[in-house]
Amino acid sequence: MKSSAAQIEKLNYQNEILQFENYKKSFLPSISLNINPVNPNRSLRLLQKPFDGSYSYIEDYSNNSSIGISVRQKVGITGGEFNVGSNINYLNEFSQKRNSFSTTPFSIGYSQQLWGGGKQYRLEKEIEYAKNSVAIKEYCTKISQIQQQALTLFMTALLGKMEQDLALKTTQSNDTLLHLARIKLDNGHITEYDLRQIELQSLNAQYAYENAVKNHTEAKERLFVFLGISHSDISIPIFDVPIAVDPHSVLFYVKRNNPFFQQQEIQQLEAERSLFSAKLSNRFNGNISLNYGVNQYADNFMDAYRNGNTRQSIVIGFQIPVFQWGINKNRIQIAENNYNAVKLGIDKRMREFENEIKENVNNYNYSVKLWLTAEKAYQLSQEQYRMLIQKFSLGKVSTYELTAAQNGQNSTMQRYYTAIRDTYSSYFILRTMALYDFKEDVELEEILVKND
Repeated sequence: MKSSAAQIEKLNYQNEILQFENYKKSFLPSISLNINPVNPNRSLRLLQKPFDGSYSYIEDYSNNSSIGISVRQKVGITGGEFNVGSNINYLNEFSQKRNSFSTTPFSIGYSQQLWGGGKQYRLEKEIEYAKNSVAIKEYCTKISQIQQQALTLFMTALLGKMEQDLALKTTQSNDTLLHLARIKLDNGHITEYDLRQIELQSLNAQYAYENAVKNHTEAKERLFVFLGISHSDISIPIFDVPIAVDPHSVLFYVKRNNPFFQQQEIQQLEAERSLFSAKLSNRFNGNISLNYGVNQYADNFMDAYRNGNTRQSIVIGFQIPVFQWGINKNRIQIAENNYNAVKLGIDKRMREFENEIKENVNNYNYSVKLWLTAEKAYQLSQEQYRMLIQKFSLGKVSTYELTAAQNGQNSTMQRYYTAIRDTYSSYFILRTMALYDFKEDVELEEILVKND
């Protein structure tokens, strides 16, 4: 669609996809290069002498440069992280006219939470993948809703078109009627009142025509602006939608495609994650960090990489909740209550949504029947009006019957339009809910995303 609203939704959708790509790529190795070429410093520093504890100020006049590279890799299954790095530091002491190098040719480390990291990763992964799936379906839903807005504007323009066409036909017929009425008045077959009645009917038809032209033109312009086009023909659509839709088929596609169901799943997963985090915070846990590497210090570059000294460390820390006046216990109870409330809310919304689906299916099937009936009635009313004009010329009908026939023609046109509008409106509601085109027998994702 050229509509600006559709283009905005497309850009928002692309952002959602990029965020999901960032999440997946966050588990790929990340490489960072850190360069600090110039860092001069000239100042007085307060130092304490080690042999007697006295203080004195010395001048610090130096430049400290460094370069380093690091590689980090998340380990999703454990919730930990590997890191590998290397760096070199160059110190130029201007006051002492001395240079030195310190290096860490190689270092490797690993850190993670002792318990719970793996499950947190799995919950986070399920949530992110579900959000990505929802983003695709929400994009299709929003584009389909924009199409519904376009349909509403089209139907308004169509009403103006139908009123304009009918008013034009009526005006032309009334010109003929007015000519016949004047002849009949001259021959004494009708009264002056009957002539005035037909003149009034003609003026009303002319007014209706001019008003319909104005409304149709304005409605068309609003539609074209919304669609981002300059011109298009507006005509009564032929019946090209399914004669009926099966409620079970609609429910099947709605459950498979509608983002509502996955949004409920995401809410439940997020509530489960919150409950797990609350329980984890009230349990014995800890962190472990392992590091190994080599480093060296020398006055020249080459010696700084010879005979490296081993550097290794292991840090294990524990968190043991001892007594917190029942705060963590209350937090767990709050999280459990929230989790149960979410589940109850999901069950309620699911039942209401399924009932809404059934109502819309019934509305569509009912509207289709009305369309076919109203179309025949409209055609018959126009034929009836033409026949009455002929009978009027033969003196077999009165002006009252002509007025009634014209009003009946307007009423059947309105019913015909309403049936068309309700049918397409119900169809597009079902199409949006199921994200499935029942006419083309294809998923909207195939039309709106994969073929975009």
